[in-house]
Amino acid sequence: MDQLVDVNTLFGPLPGASTDLSMDELPKLMARHSISVCCAMSTVGMLLDHTKGNAATIAACRDYPGLAPVATVNPIRYFGGDGPVEQFIEEGFKLMRFFPEAQGWPLRFAPFDSLLHSLSARHLPLMVDVHTPGMITEISEMMRGVDCRVILAGVSDRQAAEAIAVLRAHRGFYVETSGLAAAGAIKLLVAGAGADRVLFGSAAPAQPLGSAVAAVRHSGLSEADQALVLGDNARAILNL
Repeated sequence: MDQLVDVNTLFGPLPGASTDLSMDELPKLMARHSISVCCAMSTVGMLLDHTKGNAATIAACRDYPGLAPVATVNPIRYFGGDGPVEQFIEEGFKLMRFFPEAQGWPLRFAPFDSLLHSLSARHLPLMVDVHTPGMITEISEMMRGVDCRVILAGVSDRQAAEAIAVLRAHRGFYVETSGLAAAGAIKLLVAGAGADRVLFGSAAPAQPLGSAVAAVRHSGLSEADQALVLGDNARAILNL
């Protein structure tokens, strides 16, 4: 049986969410859908205070086997230095995540650029939410000369052409699948950039985990490509 890895899950308060995002819900969903590892992050870090959010994330992941901790920093409140990234590595965080639109900062932002170089020096992968056409291109231009693996989160079918162009040009870029809900979108991305560049992500519990798994299972990909997307790629990139 495939060892499924979900690189995009959240827990905690989320205004407007129609489902239960409590920490207790995520392990239940994992068991129900045979997910072996979820990369998880507290929404407190995204919405309120990244220090408190990261503390909540690492505490939850210590209590629940199968959860891999994801850190975040709001660049608006980052004043330089390598301390945050070094601390994340010491505490066992597997990934660092950024939310420019939700937090109201532009990609071309000096504190974010400083963080990118700090991440690169310590080889910690990053995930960036990119919901608007043009954002993928912009982040790819910023990453020229920066040696860091970048996972693009929330990519929709209308961004598929942009994503494929960037993935072809930059070996360190990947796309997670939570935004690829349109029929044929996942297969199109795999055909254009390769199955080794696509990672399974659900955005659960805010979005249905079962539907996200089914979208890959019924995408028309070969079993070998499904195995890459559903877990093998994430294990290699995140050292799981």
